[in-house]
Amino acid sequence: MNQFIKEIQEQPEMLERTLGYYHSREGKERLDAVCTLWTTGDYDKIVLTGMGSSCFVSQAAAIMMTAYNIPAFAINAGELLHFQSSVLTERTLLVAISQSGESYEVIELLKQLGERHHSRLTVVGVTNESGSSLAAMATLSLLCKAGREEMTSTKTFITTYLVVYLLAGALDGRRVDNALLDSVVREVGLQLEKGGIYLSRSVAFLSGHPFVQVIGRGTVFASVAQTALMFMEATKTPASALLGGEFRHGPLEMVGPGFICIIYSHSRSGVYRQSIRLVADVLSFNGKVILVSDISSGIESVNLLEINVHCGDPDLFAIPSIVPVQLIVNAWAEEMELVPGSFTPVSYTHLRAHETVLD
Repeated sequence: MNQFIKEIQEQPEMLERTLGYYHSREGKERLDAVCTLWTTGDYDKIVLTGMGSSCFVSQAAAIMMTAYNIPAFAINAGELLHFQSSVLTERTLLVAISQSGESYEVIELLKQLGERHHSRLTVVGVTNESGSSLAAMATLSLLCKAGREEMTSTKTFITTYLVVYLLAGALDGRRVDNALLDSVVREVGLQLEKGGIYLSRSVAFLSGHPFVQVIGRGTVFASVAQTALMFMEATKTPASALLGGEFRHGPLEMVGPGFICIIYSHSRSGVYRQSIRLVADVLSFNGKVILVSDISSGIESVNLLEINVHCGDPDLFAIPSIVPVQLIVNAWAEEMELVPGSFTPVSYTHLRAHETVLD
């Protein structure tokens, strides 16, 4: 068993551990402390930021919060650091997300803001590492309980997503639906158990395709973007993440016999019908589609592979829906005789050089 699949299989346990933490006194107090800050009226907006997977989660959190009439915006931490930091004022509640708690752009941003605002800016850190720089620099911190992760993000992605889901609900004063959350954990486990049903066909589907397009809208776009990142990191395959509307505005011209895409859509997302129309359009131009949804589309085509993932809440769908795709990524990497989820020495060398220049 490779390390990537080992970490994938640990996900139900880590979700349960994270849920257990926020059922505990300490976890509840941390969430309550953030809510207390927001309800003081001292803040006019929430800005969420992060890099990579953490940025994807930030975007989903901003969508959830704005749906609750909370003024929230997500900005990539690198862009916020270099170009948009002026949007941050003493009336901004900044939610900085970093799974390691050491992301260069996030930490450098906090350093610069501390110097500019003399530590008067309020920062909520969301991290998997309680002893990290982010946890130390933040005004308050919300912890994920994903355990150690060495490969491409899997369990840290879904536990971080769970934490911001809980945060958004808490800010809106919503009571936690424990039965719903427990069902999500169970579905993650079920998806791990039945992955073999579609893995061989998925690998055959992907065979010969040098590029994978991933499409979705709303909060599940976090999983769309994470899927593209996994394909690039774990299988070294070029991949792109696009919103459904963006894909129609030009990139649809790519569709033909050599095209394959993965489309995520929950039946209660508000855009399900648009997503199914897009599936039909891609198929009509002889492209292939892997559709990840909670219900069957009713479309019959040899170029369509459907993966059904049960989830009662479209905002939580991002968690269980990515699990079968994680398994597909692992299987395809092994098919290509790669070590799934591992980083090459070249990528680490470039990252260190990048940080040295910035320092």
